[in-house]
Amino acid sequence: MKLDNYRLNWELILKKEIDFLSKKYPDIDIRGSYASIINLLNENKIKSRIILNKNEFIGYAYAMDSADKSDRLYADIGFISSKKITEARLKELFDWLKEIANASKKKIMLNEIFNGNELSKKYLEACGFETIVRKRMVMDLNQYQYIKTTDNYDISGIKNLNLELYSDAEYEAFKYTSDKYLFSDKREDRIKTVQNLFKGEYGEIIPEVSFIIKNKGRISGGVVCSRLGFDRAFIVSIFVKRAYRKKGTGKYLLFTALNRLKALSFHYVFLWVNAENFARDFYSKYGFVYDDYPDEIIYYLPRKK
Repeated sequence: MKLDNYRLNWELILKKEIDFLSKKYPDIDIRGSYASIINLLNENKIKSRIILNKNEFIGYAYAMDSADKSDRLYADIGFISSKKITEARLKELFDWLKEIANASKKKIMLNEIFNGNELSKKYLEACGFETIVRKRMVMDLNQYQYIKTTDNYDISGIKNLNLELYSDAEYEAFKYTSDKYLFSDKREDRIKTVQNLFKGEYGEIIPEVSFIIKNKGRISGGVVCSRLGFDRAFIVSIFVKRAYRKKGTGKYLLFTALNRLKALSFHYVFLWVNAENFARDFYSKYGFVYDDYPDEIIYYLPRKK
């Protein structure tokens, strides 16, 4: 039996998933991020579907609009047990999701299926979902030695930074890479995302470390770092536009940021990298290593045009 937007206690339904994710990602406020979702589900303000078998609760799915990317839906699917997964039940939930996405003309972004198994992974692939794996890397700045950098760049700090131009330059740098999925197809959405970033969505921005590079007055690259704790920093974004690559610009951005972080007495710096992005080798070469933090795995279904 399938039921849409059926009134249930979603706090109880999602409890095991939330407990699992809280243990997996201990430094993220999983419960806090799910609180508003649960309220909206309980009020039937988010589309949802559940599967019952002879009144036994089997599985669930819900889909909601992104807060800052109007071209996509964020979806979640879960089962009470991997043993309850069948191809028919997967089809029921995925057909429902694709129907919503097609009607709204949006991409689907899907977390890992809770209690998923090999059957669910194969079904995702058969449905046309592509997989994104992001890995966290870390550098121990106590082991880092200052690297001298050239001064042959026109650099500017982030004070009075034109966020619209910054957003355009960042998107231009990534739109032909495996990280394109991070960005909305709509410029106004991308600008909103950058505004949220500089408002502290990923931690307080460190102005002494964050800067842009200009070429003939136009932004050609940049690096933005935020504070994760008293001795930990996060490279939120580092980019070089295609026309300026392989000229040492990326090294300059990275080394300058690391030099400044060390001077400010930070002990560790983190960043996330797409497993398919060539940049992973660049970071490894200069001292970053993969830590034991769980990979972030996202499935997405591109919208057919």
